[in-house]
Amino acid sequence: MQDAANETTESPTPDSEKRDPRPFLVVTALLDSGARPAAVTRSHGDAMERAYVSAGSEPMAGLDLVELPISPAAFGALRKALSLDDGVVGLYDVFPLAAHLDGPVRTVAGQFLAAEAVWGLEEQGQLGGVPLNVRLDLPKGWDRDPKAVHEKLVEAGALDLTAEGIEAFKRIKGAWDQSAA
Repeated sequence: MQDAANETTESPTPDSEKRDPRPFLVVTALLDSGARPAAVTRSHGDAMERAYVSAGSEPMAGLDLVELPISPAAFGALRKALSLDDGVVGLYDVFPLAAHLDGPVRTVAGQFLAAEAVWGLEEQGQLGGVPLNVRLDLPKGWDRDPKAVHEKLVEAGALDLTAEGIEAFKRIKGAWDQSAA
């Protein structure tokens, strides 16, 4: 048995700690909150299958689906702006997040990324003046202001990806985009 006093150990420093280099993928779903559950389930299943196929053998820390429900009127305006069929109940995209995020922060990050896209369309006037009320599932104590949410996500390191993680995501995103064509 070794004498503990004779052992030397280095305490980990932030620089020496290893980050999981793999991205955690979130499939974001801008969702028609008035859609039938069966239609939503089928749509989610198709999106998740697309994500798994797109990821292939790429390294990833995990995969989750994050919903951002919007009103039927706003989703209808979105359908119209994007020339989508009336049967479309969800719009999906895939994003990378840092693997270290806990579930609630990952959910907010996914919702925020989805919201940014629809906020952009609203700012361009493409929703025909239909009011867009986006409600993020924020952890207790978080300010609802989008700038404050963005700051919290930056502080949490939501998009602090390694170079390997970024490259893996680029390949996944390329496959995702091609599968939509």
